[in-house]
Amino acid sequence: MKKTCWMLLFFIAALYLLPTVFRPLIAPEEFRYAEISREMLESGNFITPKLLGVRYFDKTPLGFWLTAGSLKIFGQNVFALRFIPMLGAIGTALFLFFWCRRRNYSPATGVNAVFLYLSGIMVWLWGSFAALDSLFCMWTTGALVCFAVALESKEIKERLFMLVSAGVAVGCGFLTKGLLAYALPGISIAVYLLWQKRWKELFILPWIPLIVSFAVIAPWGWAIHKAEPEFWRYFIMHEHFQRFTNWSAQGNPAPFWLLLPFLAVGILPGILPVLSGLSGLRKDGWKEVCDSPEVRFALCATLLPLLLLSASGGKMPAYVLPCFAPAAMLGAMILDKLDPERGVLKLRKLTTVSSLIFIITGSLALLAVLFYLLWGTGFIPSLPLKVAVWTPSLTTAALGLVISGTIFFVYRKSKMPEPCSFFTLCGIPVLISVWFLPVFTAWHKMPEYELLDIATRLTAEKLPRPRLISSPGLAHAAAWCFKDGTVQMLNGAGELEYGHLYAAANGERPLMLNYAETSALLQNPQRKEGVLIILRKQDTDEYTRYLAPGKQLTTAGELSAFYYPGNKGKNKAK
Repeated sequence: MKKTCWMLLFFIAALYLLPTVFRPLIAPEEFRYAEISREMLESGNFITPKLLGVRYFDKTPLGFWLTAGSLKIFGQNVFALRFIPMLGAIGTALFLFFWCRRRNYSPATGVNAVFLYLSGIMVWLWGSFAALDSLFCMWTTGALVCFAVALESKEIKERLFMLVSAGVAVGCGFLTKGLLAYALPGISIAVYLLWQKRWKELFILPWIPLIVSFAVIAPWGWAIHKAEPEFWRYFIMHEHFQRFTNWSAQGNPAPFWLLLPFLAVGILPGILPVLSGLSGLRKDGWKEVCDSPEVRFALCATLLPLLLLSASGGKMPAYVLPCFAPAAMLGAMILDKLDPERGVLKLRKLTTVSSLIFIITGSLALLAVLFYLLWGTGFIPSLPLKVAVWTPSLTTAALGLVISGTIFFVYRKSKMPEPCSFFTLCGIPVLISVWFLPVFTAWHKMPEYELLDIATRLTAEKLPRPRLISSPGLAHAAAWCFKDGTVQMLNGAGELEYGHLYAAANGERPLMLNYAETSALLQNPQRKEGVLIILRKQDTDEYTRYLAPGKQLTTAGELSAFYYPGNKGKNKAK
């Protein structure tokens, strides 16, 4: 067990801690949540979420509060932003471990549940990504686990404590992402109680969590109502009912089955040892699995939220994330029923085959890189431009596959814990993928370095702090990198259209400037401050048709920046 714990710590550090530190922020999602939290911390207004100075009513504030606290403790950096999602993933895994231990499963089953969950591709992606989905998944899992423990508890005090804890989790889930915090656990618990013929408890037990959740929400709910009376109408109608039915223009219409591939792919590689072990179940294993209340609860918590979310008119891949925790619990319970000898042999065989696949794939990739470096340019003239951006990443990934595959193949007959060794093996290519990005993708989705370079150029040339205007897709990133929440958008408000219209209707500073307004600003003789316009290069041609280019600060990468000095100083000089 000691060796297993060390492998788990290594696994978490490698897959979740390292990406939070070394991977640049991805636009626009990570910059959006980063900037909302930074502006909240800077303004001291923790009631109304704002982005670029305008109201952002799409989300409730708990995730922003926690991120702002992380920024306060660790500083305004990448690690602080991704610390909360990482805690969300680890917290969810701890709830699974707690569930296993309370149901008298072996410690190995609890550890397998943790490995199954944390090794999932989707879980890893959102657990190392500055967004609210991983945190929300922790609250929904906590609500399910606490309620499940309360259902089986024989002591009144313990049952009451668990029901109160479930209510706190639901309230925190609502303060993170809204009504889904009630819908997902609620539908799972209701169907489970009906399945178990315990329908009477459906009318008794949920009242305590419900009342406690209302008590958790009420202080902020009343405060936001007093500060922004329009919030609840927009949040409930637009972000819930209109999005669910796809009435809104921002909906993402998709077929009913769209989330199924994300569930199937997202649970990899953890599903592989479960599938390989199915034929290794003890003779009475299938009966134990089918009759187990925990298995029925996990099935309800996996499939019913998936069906509910699939019925939504607008779907996004992250919607399926709350399904992975009960699915991991289900897989761990199946592994617990394996025949000791046959199960270990099958899992060890799976690790051996995976190691060979890693070695062969990595070796072929290294040979392809070597061929390209030595002879490739002579065969296909256009190949260098297309392959050069992939060569460093491909080489790194290939070496990682060969080395990890060799290590696990050599030690496949040792007393390494199973299936933990398989999860650790498969975690290595996932870790490699953090850096497996071609340069052009990094430029397009990770503009942080370029924006910081522009800021450095301003300082180096001793230019005064300018007024910032940017393309809509860059505004969040520019605000974060320049630590300036007054960034305005050029010729489009994007997702902040509601906040822009609200500000304009109330006589506040507009978020968006069209080309005519920008031209008038640049030509205003009374303008004292400089203006910096930051664009993506594909937008530069359109920009130059309407505005005269200013002093160009940078030409590297995917961004163009134009600086316009203040006009009032020029007039005095004349």
